[in-house]
Amino acid sequence: MTAVKSLGTHPLLDKILSIVGEDRVNDNPVIISSYTKDASHLTAERPGIIVMPESVEEVQAIVKLCAETKTPLVAAGGRNGICGACLPRRKGTVMLDMVKMDKIVILDEDVMTVTVEAGLRWAELIHRLDDKGYKLGFRGPYGGNVGTVGGSTSINSIGYAASKYGPSPESTVSLEVVLANGDVLQTGTGWNPDAQIFGRYSTYNDLTGIFLGDQGTLGVKTKVTLKIYPKAEFITYGDFGFKTLEAATAAFLRVQKRGLTEELNLLADRQSTDTFFPGFLDNHKEIHAMFASIVQETDEQLANRKMEIVREIALEHGGKDLGNFASQMHWGELFNLVQPLYNNGFWLNTCHLRPITRIPDIMKRAWEIFKKYELLDNGIKWIASCLGAERAYATGWITLFPPSQDKMELAETAWNELLDAILDTGGCPYWNGLLWENRTLPITNKEFLETYWKIKKALDPDGIFAPGTFRGFE
Repeated sequence: MTAVKSLGTHPLLDKILSIVGEDRVNDNPVIISSYTKDASHLTAERPGIIVMPESVEEVQAIVKLCAETKTPLVAAGGRNGICGACLPRRKGTVMLDMVKMDKIVILDEDVMTVTVEAGLRWAELIHRLDDKGYKLGFRGPYGGNVGTVGGSTSINSIGYAASKYGPSPESTVSLEVVLANGDVLQTGTGWNPDAQIFGRYSTYNDLTGIFLGDQGTLGVKTKVTLKIYPKAEFITYGDFGFKTLEAATAAFLRVQKRGLTEELNLLADRQSTDTFFPGFLDNHKEIHAMFASIVQETDEQLANRKMEIVREIALEHGGKDLGNFASQMHWGELFNLVQPLYNNGFWLNTCHLRPITRIPDIMKRAWEIFKKYELLDNGIKWIASCLGAERAYATGWITLFPPSQDKMELAETAWNELLDAILDTGGCPYWNGLLWENRTLPITNKEFLETYWKIKKALDPDGIFAPGTFRGFE
C-alpha cells in the first residue's frame, strides 16, 4: 500500500503505524475506494483506514486500540461475498484486511485436521492439501480463488461439496478468536492447553458455534481448524434432465437423502440451463429442469456404483441421461466457473436455504415475477439453481442478471419481490448482511434476537466489532 501514501487524516493512523509499519496501513481515498464494496451491488459506509495484520499479536494490539478509543472495527477477507456483510456501517471504521494471514499452521494427520490462518484462500488450501494426499469436506464458496476461510465461517457460506459435508460451519472444529478486550480465545478442545485441537464438542458448551455466522460482530477470527479426509482419486459424473421441475425435485430429494454425491446441483428451469450452459439443451427440447451430480470416492467401484444408483433414481422419475458435460464442467473448473457469469451483467442474488420439497413453491412465485416484469423481453436473464446441502435441504439461488445500468431499476423491482417471496415460502437466508437484514430482522423471533444481543453485550460491551450489523438500515 506504499505506492499511494497515507494522508494522515484518520485519528488512529500514527498508533496503527507503530503496530504494523507503513507498508500495511493506509487512509488514502484511492486505497479506501477499493475496499468500499464486496462482490454485490450493495453499498454502505467507506472504511476510514485499511490495515493488513500479519499476526495474532498485531490483531490484538489493533483491537485493544479500537476498544480504548471506541473506534469501530470490521474484519474482511477476500470481500468475495454477495451480501454486504463485511461493509462497514459507521464512519471512520478500521477495516482489517486479513489476507496476509494466510499460513497453514499445522496439518495434524493424527486427528485429521488442518489449522490455518483466517486469511488463507480456499483455492490455495485445497491445492496444498491435495499435494499431501488430503481433501477438505466443505471446499469453499464458488468464488474460492478469492474467498477466505475466515470469511466463509463468518457468513455461513455454502459451495463446493456442501451436498455431502454441509455448509462451512459443519466442517469447522475450532476457532482462534481475538475478543474485544484483546484476549485470545481458543474454542473446542483448545480449552485444555495440553490437548491437541481435535474436537469441537468437548467438556463445555459449543463456544465455536457462537462465532460461526456472526459476521464479525463478536470477535476477529485469526485461525480456523477444519476437518480433512483422505484424498479421493475416483470421480464419476452424471447429468439428468426432466420434463418438469416436480419430477426433477423428487429425484433430487431421493439422491440427496441417500448421501450419494459430493455435489448435487439442480437447475430449476430451461432458462437457467441456457444461461449457465448455453446450447446444452438444444437437442433436448422436452427437458425443462435438470441436475448435475458428482461422486468422489477412494474406491473406483464404489464411485461407479454410486453414480449407477443416481442414474437409476433419475430414470425412475422419468429422467433422461444427458451425459456428463455440465457436471464435469462444474467440478473440473473449480472456482473458475463463476467469473464468466459476470458477462451476463450485474448480479442480484436471493441466496437462502429451504427444504427440497419446497423448491417448486418458490419457483412458481419466481416464474410469476419473471413474467410480470417481462424480464427476458428486457434482456434480463436469470439462473434459478439449488445445491443439495447435507441431509435433505438445499441452498437456493435465484440470480437476476440485468445487462446494463439502465435495466437495473426494473431488475431491482423484480428482485425485491423475489426476496419477499423467498421468506413467504419458508426460506431462510444462510447469511444476512445488507442483503437481508431489513427483511429478516422484523420477523425474527424476539427471544432469538434478545439472546444474541445479550451475548454481544457481554463479549463486546462497547460495540466496536461491526457496529450496526443485525440492526438493518438505521
